[in-house]
Amino acid sequence: MCFPDSEWIYTASSATLAIAQTLAIKECCASDWYRRIAPYVGVQPGKGRQDYFRTTAGGAVYGVGAEGALTGFGAGKKRPEFGGGILIDDPIQALDALTVRREKCNLWYSQALYSRRNAAHTPILLIMQRLHEKDLVGYVRATEGDQWRILSIPVVDDDGAMLWPETFDHGAMERLKTLDPFAFSAQYMQAPTPPGGAMIKTDWIRRFEARPGGITTVGIFADTAQKTGQHNDFTVFILAGADGRNVYILDLMRDRLEAPDLISAAKAFYERHRPNRITNPVRFAGFFVEDKVSGTGLIQTLRRETDIPVIPIQRDRDKVSRVNDVLPYIRAGRLFVPESAPWANAYIGELAAFSPAMTHEHDDQVDPTCDALSELLSPGGNLIAGADWS
Repeated sequence: MCFPDSEWIYTASSATLAIAQTLAIKECCASDWYRRIAPYVGVQPGKGRQDYFRTTAGGAVYGVGAEGALTGFGAGKKRPEFGGGILIDDPIQALDALTVRREKCNLWYSQALYSRRNAAHTPILLIMQRLHEKDLVGYVRATEGDQWRILSIPVVDDDGAMLWPETFDHGAMERLKTLDPFAFSAQYMQAPTPPGGAMIKTDWIRRFEARPGGITTVGIFADTAQKTGQHNDFTVFILAGADGRNVYILDLMRDRLEAPDLISAAKAFYERHRPNRITNPVRFAGFFVEDKVSGTGLIQTLRRETDIPVIPIQRDRDKVSRVNDVLPYIRAGRLFVPESAPWANAYIGELAAFSPAMTHEHDDQVDPTCDALSELLSPGGNLIAGADWS
């Protein structure tokens, strides 16, 4: 066994839970099976404290509730080798997420717990479900993110696969998402959004049941991703329509695609929504694609192989500025999303999660939404004014 003299601090949301876990660790160290593995490590006789014990090899465990007293206790060893650490296990409860308790926990971490490391390299392990954008995970990401390795495990991955289908199936998750989208995004997807949204508030976005009859103009707005790896953004195609006042998100495709799949998907999405004089008599504003990276290749291929009216665009301003440009339209309730579309809640969730601090996980649906609002509602169309028509 390596480092049997390790010294640990274990903390949880309450002293009761921290003590229970400390006693469980103590019982483990005193068990027969543990002694067979490590016969030289036993529990040192003491005064029967429930929150603290030492081992005969010089190790120690101290269990304390979040915001509890830490004076006199440390974690790790003053040596180059590993010597223990701090384990934080769900430091607040779900009902504390919107209370001052969350802020006090972050303060306790920075002003008390952090200084209990006996060496600069003593590790801190934080295990918790996300509860709020400014919970302890959000706090350490914002203040010392480059010092952390973060493993995030959502209940549903980006490809729609369930983490634990025997316990959480798609039906149960969809019901929960509808019942409490804030809790679902945080506790189950590990991607908390500010209550009501960050820049874009969820109650600004309006819903519609059936396709509105007054739509006169539609356009397709694309955001293409360069790579298809697990941590890269998605390619998104949005079909948006306008009635002269409002913009309606009519259809959306979101997937990780590489050429030729990207080209095939673009052609199929256009064919599905191609305007015609009989069944879809609206003006088609164009198929807007950012002229950058994989978008450039898509533009060239579609122009060469199809009659799709592709319009290259340049996004020469930062994403936050572009969101601010269209924010008045959204705040005024002029962005509509289908009530029953399977992608609608995730779409709204991504818009609501978009933050100027860029702490959100994905924003691939934000850009084409801004493009749609800008083109379909701005006088003269901001995108067409700056488009490359060559």
